[in-house]
Amino acid sequence: MKSRIHKNLFTAVIALLIFSASALAQSKDIDKGNEALKKAMEQKDAAKRQDGINKAKESFQKGGMKPQEISGLIGDAYLEKGDLVNATNAFNASTKELKKDGLKRVAEGYVEQAFSTDNEKTRPKTIGKAMSLFAKSDATKEGARLVGDRYYEQGEDGYDQALNYYILGETPSKVEQIANDYFKKGGAGESKAAETFTKLKSPEGYQKAGDIYFDRKEYQKAIEAYEAGGNTEGIKKYADYLYEEHRDAEADNYYVKLAGLYAGKDDMAAEKLAAECLSKNRYALAARIYEAAGNMTLSDKNNAFAKLISFDLDSAKIYFTNVNDMAMIKTIDGNIKLLNPLKDLAQNFDDLKLNEPQVNLIVDEVSGKSVPSPSDKKMLEDYYKSVKDQIIKNVFDVSSNIAKLTNPELKKYAKIRFWRIEAVRNILDKDTFVPRKQKADIKAKDIGL
Repeated sequence: MKSRIHKNLFTAVIALLIFSASALAQSKDIDKGNEALKKAMEQKDAAKRQDGINKAKESFQKGGMKPQEISGLIGDAYLEKGDLVNATNAFNASTKELKKDGLKRVAEGYVEQAFSTDNEKTRPKTIGKAMSLFAKSDATKEGARLVGDRYYEQGEDGYDQALNYYILGETPSKVEQIANDYFKKGGAGESKAAETFTKLKSPEGYQKAGDIYFDRKEYQKAIEAYEAGGNTEGIKKYADYLYEEHRDAEADNYYVKLAGLYAGKDDMAAEKLAAECLSKNRYALAARIYEAAGNMTLSDKNNAFAKLISFDLDSAKIYFTNVNDMAMIKTIDGNIKLLNPLKDLAQNFDDLKLNEPQVNLIVDEVSGKSVPSPSDKKMLEDYYKSVKDQIIKNVFDVSSNIAKLTNPELKKYAKIRFWRIEAVRNILDKDTFVPRKQKADIKAKDIGL
């Protein structure tokens, strides 16, 4: 029994010694391979270099290495030498993991190569090679960020290219950094900053861009940014600016857009918006917003006042009936003889506006205002010269007829209707509707509709 044990132990020791000797031999072969590969890469002659590489391969194979592993080592050697083409070929023949790691490092080498020269013509092609290899190594975003950083280091001249790669690399913080750099320059740099923020294509980016444009009074660009980001605060700010400019119809459209954005999501905000419409005397608009918020009672009530303001008295009475405001119906009926002349004046103003000659409008890119083209401007001026006396007469008739209304509510809504007319605003006092200008002092610029 002891003899058998000793025999087995002796056999195991011999096997271990043989294995160790084999491993030692393989290690020496690999060392020889590394030395041969190093010497090969020092050769300037291509044929001698290849002979050295072949000898290195033989030693690596004797050392037990697989062909794909050997290709990885050769790729490393070429990369260290700066031979990116042959490094790429070698890594392509290596294992999956070695290939990914190797091609990524080759790509980084191409990036260094691209920015080590001032040759602007060759740089895009070299970067293109790098990005192709980053893609093959599943590192497109990382590679794009690296290229972006190198362009950013060039200063403002490289910002545009840096942005392209930062966006590809999904690095919003870097995009914001460039935007902030532009903004600090002031002046036109602020517009460039806003343009950069829009490249983020995020709600936050569009809001920052819109705010910059708005503060610079580049209103058309501001609203484009706010709308792109669905920014309700910005859209409302722009709409309020339009109201201040008496561009009420345009402003109303943006309030309707706001109501659509709030619908089903924030009814309280919609009702608050409607209340603000009332502060601007936009009753029809308030009615639409209340309806969107599901409050039909307030919708009908505001429709009633909207019809009253437009002197559609029959429709107004229907809506007042819906909300059971019989007192208002009685007030309208009791003052019908005073309201009808004002209704006729309102209709006459509408007709004069409708008869304006058709003109081609040009939109100012900064303010967003629509103005007649130079060729049509004179035609419009000639039209207003022809109706100047009629407009002035109408304005003075509005003043005298509103003075006859004794009911404060009816007087309030009649004033709202006529204050929307530019000529009325230019000639009459806002509170009393008494003329501020005599007929002889009224100029052509005062009689717009």
